[in-house]
Amino acid sequence: MRVVLLVLMLLAMPVAACAAPSGDLRAEMIARLAKAMPGATLSADPDDPLVIVFKGGDWGEGSFNLHRIDGYCRQASARDCANVKAEFVAKVARKPAKATAASLRLIVRDRDYKDYVDSVGKQAPDKGDFAKYRQIGDDLFAFLAADSADTIALVGDVTLKELGLTADQAWAQAQAQTRAVLPPLPDPQQLTKTATAYEDKEYLASLLIDLPAWGAIAAKVGPDLFVTAVSDQFVFVGTLPDGPKLEKFRKTVAEDCRAQERCVSPHIYRFRDGRWVIAK
Repeated sequence: MRVVLLVLMLLAMPVAACAAPSGDLRAEMIARLAKAMPGATLSADPDDPLVIVFKGGDWGEGSFNLHRIDGYCRQASARDCANVKAEFVAKVARKPAKATAASLRLIVRDRDYKDYVDSVGKQAPDKGDFAKYRQIGDDLFAFLAADSADTIALVGDVTLKELGLTADQAWAQAQAQTRAVLPPLPDPQQLTKTATAYEDKEYLASLLIDLPAWGAIAAKVGPDLFVTAVSDQFVFVGTLPDGPKLEKFRKTVAEDCRAQERCVSPHIYRFRDGRWVIAK
């Protein structure tokens, strides 16, 4: 599974409240990362007990956010938690591959992710926009990114300049290249009979980006159309009216989100007025 990097900053946004001291996790991860990143200085962020600041060596400078690991490990088995920590260290210790026009993709993330990206960008305003994104729903955003074997790096003004592309040019190319690796959107007639599950592929949450296509589907299926995207590897589409069954399903989706190593969203979405809205 790929991890998402902000240039050299890994984004792992919180999905669960902390129930135990987080300093132990940070101290453990600092020790692990120090071995994997020789020449880099790692220190605790005084403003957040689950953030590690790094600088030097081959990694430049930035920060690692451990909220996702913390939330995942609180409900996962000891073995799964250990595997996630090891994967995290192995992947972030490798410098991300240089972005190319052919590597451009679009990914979907929630508002917490977007807010964190904005906060990171404010730390270096002289470099322009840190990441390019567009809102596609109440709390859903599509981000311009560059793919590689193990990581997905967000793309901002600095990378666009290196590629010689405008934001619109890069976005159009990324959208076409992402669409090419995704399965087809569901057939409206089929959706009225049975739900469709997309799973075990990368970028599945990016299926939600093509708003005009979903508008056409919604027009044929009706107002009971719903979509969930608990991770980049699982998207579920079907029809379900408002009521007790939807409320029960809402709890199931939230539980599925908490069980994911990297959840995209815990919400159920309807298609309204040209974009995704959280089902109330």
